[in-house]
Amino acid sequence: MKIGVYSGSFNPVHVGHIALVDYIIAQGIVDEIWLIRSPQNPLKASATLLSDDHRAAMLELAIVGHEGLKINTIEDHLPKPNYTVNTLRALQEQHPDDEFHLIIGADNWEIFDRWREWGEIVSKFHLIVYPRPGYRYPQVDAGQYPNVQVVDAPQFDISSTEIRERYKKGESISHLVAPDVLTYINQNKLYK
Repeated sequence: MKIGVYSGSFNPVHVGHIALVDYIIAQGIVDEIWLIRSPQNPLKASATLLSDDHRAAMLELAIVGHEGLKINTIEDHLPKPNYTVNTLRALQEQHPDDEFHLIIGADNWEIFDRWREWGEIVSKFHLIVYPRPGYRYPQVDAGQYPNVQVVDAPQFDISSTEIRERYKKGESISHLVAPDVLTYINQNKLYK
């Protein structure tokens, strides 16, 4: 099976995240997408990071009714800080018959050579690169990187940072997160 791997802080998960993975599934690029809530991204600060449990609960709520989307908790069991290459190795070891496609944005493609063992990722696994507002459209040399595919996915100018800031100011975020996610945020008094 072709499995997309989409990991992130999801702090919080928003409609852009889900629309992107829905698009990739609808295009038939992969059979399933496993969303992996990262305990701590080595390239991001942890000061505003909600607990793993809150972010996992919001992810569960966000994918209800979306075909082909599943949550995978593999990174909860890997040493921290974790690196994507370790996640992909562990997934391949656990599921040797499946083909893994890492999903990243153009922003990450531009700095991909800073990722731990990035050469192994592009040679042993597949990448799906999607455009991001404010970044050059991804340019990939197919001869040099035959496992890298650029998809012309719709772009969403939404960030979890923006959502947290708007919420703190008392601004509406109802158009940026799923209704059940917003209810969860309100009930648990998150991002205050």
